[in-house]
Amino acid sequence: MYQLSVSAFGAYTRYELEHPESGNRFSIVPERGANVLDLHFGGVNILDGYDTPEALEQAKWGKSVLLFPFPNRLDRGQYSWQGKTYQFPINNAATENAIHGFVRDEAFYVVKIELGLEYALIQCRFDYDGSRPYYPFPFTLDVTYKIQNNGQFALKASCLNRYDAPIPIGFGWHPYFKLTEKADDHQMRLPVSAMVEINERMIPNGAQTHYTQFYRRKLVADTFLDNCFQAGTHSTYKMLLEHGTQNLLVSANAAQFPFFQVFTPPHRESIALEPMSCNVDALNNGDGLVILHPQETWKGEIKLKYSNNPQ
Repeated sequence: MYQLSVSAFGAYTRYELEHPESGNRFSIVPERGANVLDLHFGGVNILDGYDTPEALEQAKWGKSVLLFPFPNRLDRGQYSWQGKTYQFPINNAATENAIHGFVRDEAFYVVKIELGLEYALIQCRFDYDGSRPYYPFPFTLDVTYKIQNNGQFALKASCLNRYDAPIPIGFGWHPYFKLTEKADDHQMRLPVSAMVEINERMIPNGAQTHYTQFYRRKLVADTFLDNCFQAGTHSTYKMLLEHGTQNLLVSANAAQFPFFQVFTPPHRESIALEPMSCNVDALNNGDGLVILHPQETWKGEIKLKYSNNPQ
């Protein structure tokens, strides 16, 4: 049966949900953006997360952060909504853009924990009061992380609009995965998709290119990607990483997450596979943007499936 342990993690509290017999476990810090620190199956950690409170505070590379109310980049941090213009802080200096919204820095609180024989889950919530001038729209964001002994892990997200008018939202998750020490040594397969073309500041220029480089599984090697793709399906799509006998599938439904980002960071230690509910700069271009009416709820789910089958 799964067990819960709660411990200090610097100024925060770390919750670990573990199945001692199987070696399956994950840990999370709700007070720092409901950030998942690690994810083990059979004692093997497949998530490149933060291993110290200091690293979590610095949040370099945005490991496992929740991307809301928009994922990816917002052109110079500006957007207009219902006749008003808003300015997010510029927090991506290299491109002079805002990036990944703001909930990754917010304190979530624990709503529910379930510990079963074959699964465990934790639900965390952030109630936003609309106090930031660049996003003055109150909402409640819930995220539930669930691990199962069959090698599955899932993130379920839901957002309730508590504002008195429609609000624009986008959601994504930013996990980095590693089945071996170097990104280059992974085999990768991506679904049939179109690459979103971008300008020098990584903002879409309106064009897309059919992308087939990883349509069949192949070695990542020295491939560099920091690109958004639009899934070429209206059903579930899957992204695959493999190394040796290990296999990881990241899947999402294109109705909820029609876009995804693939990032091979310069340190080449892991690979980020990031389902997103909308395109880059969606608050401006509207591509995939969810318009949520008062008291309406948006829901989405991202699934992982890990297996290790040594001969």
